[in-house]
Amino acid sequence: MKFGITGISKRQFPFGLILYVGFLGLPLLAGLMYSLAYSFGLTGILSEGFTSSHWRDLLRDREAWLSLGYSLLLAVLTIFLTLIPALWLSWMAFCSPRIRFRKWLLLPMAFPPLIGAFAWYQILSPSGILSRLAYALGWVGSLEGFPRLVNDSQGMGMMITHVFLIFPLFSFLFMYQADKEKIADLWSICQALGCHRKQFLARVFVPLLLKKSMMLIRLYLIFLIGTYEVAILLGKTSPRVVTLYITEKLSGFDLEAVPVGHAMLVLYIILVGMIAFGRIRKSLSMS
Repeated sequence: MKFGITGISKRQFPFGLILYVGFLGLPLLAGLMYSLAYSFGLTGILSEGFTSSHWRDLLRDREAWLSLGYSLLLAVLTIFLTLIPALWLSWMAFCSPRIRFRKWLLLPMAFPPLIGAFAWYQILSPSGILSRLAYALGWVGSLEGFPRLVNDSQGMGMMITHVFLIFPLFSFLFMYQADKEKIADLWSICQALGCHRKQFLARVFVPLLLKKSMMLIRLYLIFLIGTYEVAILLGKTSPRVVTLYITEKLSGFDLEAVPVGHAMLVLYIILVGMIAFGRIRKSLSMS
């Protein structure tokens, strides 16, 4: 009997996969089916039978599409801004292995999202540390003159908080991938071929690390699309992220808006599934 890395034989693997899907997939599937039935009027307090009017209301709701696009845009920008310092730190660690900054990277990872959001609110708000410092230095005439970085339409506070919380993880991941893929050996080969350091960084180091880490990048993209704790403290009422839109519809006093919230939840799960399982299917086909 041959065992893999996990010590599970090939005959036992399907059973483990079934257990995994059962524990994680069935609750999600049950919630999806309930929301789907609710969105079509098959259940709920105001249910009067099958109807597609709630889906038509959702498709005509400009605020729904704005919140969905806003969440996607913020997630993509946050991932992009996260990868820049993570790649730079991993490159610095590769060029100078004696630099000791890895322990400091553990500090942001100790912050829960809500605590991190509260900390950055105290720093970035109009009455926060940065605005008071700018006022003391004479850069602004009043605290109200400081640029608004929280509860703003651009989502600056949310992006800064997420970058602060996530980039250490990607930094450690890229450092690990660099060791695993023997980047030092590749650098020696490139040096022998006359490759410059900037060429190696742009054509080998960065593309290789991004390719090997694409699965985690996609998973964190899904996580950022569904952000809630940071958005509820640092976000704005309009435009708002899709999780806040769904929460307001489901928990509001307007009972007629509840099916619309369930419809949006179904649409959100379909979008997340397309992002997640599209990459997983590609990875399985390549393997």
